[in-house]
Amino acid sequence: MAGYRATKGVLQALKERLSLRMAALLGGNPIVTLVGSQELSSTPSSEALGIYLYRFAVDPFARNRYLSAPEGRRTPRPELPVNLHILLIGWSNKTESEIAYLSTAMQIIGSAMNLGISHLGVSDPTWGETDTVQVIPEEMSTEDLTRLWDSFPGGYRLSVPYIIKTVRFAPDEEQNEVPPVKTLVYPFATDVKAGS
Repeated sequence: MAGYRATKGVLQALKERLSLRMAALLGGNPIVTLVGSQELSSTPSSEALGIYLYRFAVDPFARNRYLSAPEGRRTPRPELPVNLHILLIGWSNKTESEIAYLSTAMQIIGSAMNLGISHLGVSDPTWGETDTVQVIPEEMSTEDLTRLWDSFPGGYRLSVPYIIKTVRFAPDEEQNEVPPVKTLVYPFATDVKAGS
């Protein structure tokens, strides 16, 4: 079960996996970078493949799953299943690199790529041994992709949409900072004068 660190951890794991495989397939030292919203308005300073997280969405097919109740409690805990919508972007000023980086990344991911504890355990210690996410192509029309880019700063760049399914967030548990109250002491006045 994941904590809040899992979002960045999943993106970092995808970045590292693509970096290793792209270096093996293309040779040299291809750069894979996480791109933020502010960087979309700027011109790339190097040849790279960009990974841009543009949307969080609650997974509608996994909303009714519950975790077992923690020790000492009876109520099961609802999990929050989240899908990460990303764009792989040819983040380069050179046409050859833009095409080569993007097509190589698509080949590496294929129809699905799994990331598990061996990829994510370091970045998020709450990640369980059986927790995995899948990176899969997202179906998006040219019109929807164009509209998406119209909402971003800067102009269109060659890109492919993917979904990372499903990061399962555990609910935030409030920790008891003090032991529960067992005794209440009320002051009682014994020295009360009449008429006062």
